[in-house]
Amino acid sequence: MSDLFLILTTAQADAVRGETSPGAWLAPVPLADGEIHILPERVLWDPEHAAAWPRLESLPRANLLPTDLPAGA
Repeated sequence: MSDLFLILTTAQADAVRGETSPGAWLAPVPLADGEIHILPERVLWDPEHAAAWPRLESLPRANLLPTDLPAGA
């Protein structure tokens, strides 16, 4: 089973990383190459991350399998 993820460059990941509301954080996860970072697409529907939606909603998406993800992602 695959899951849908937002795809970010390192610069985009750095721009959105951090607290989006009290107690809610975005923490993009780097893939093995270190150049591509991911966030689960569900952050686009989580009201705790609404402040980041304008920067996230236009990002490309990709279906990734568990084997594509780094350990702990």
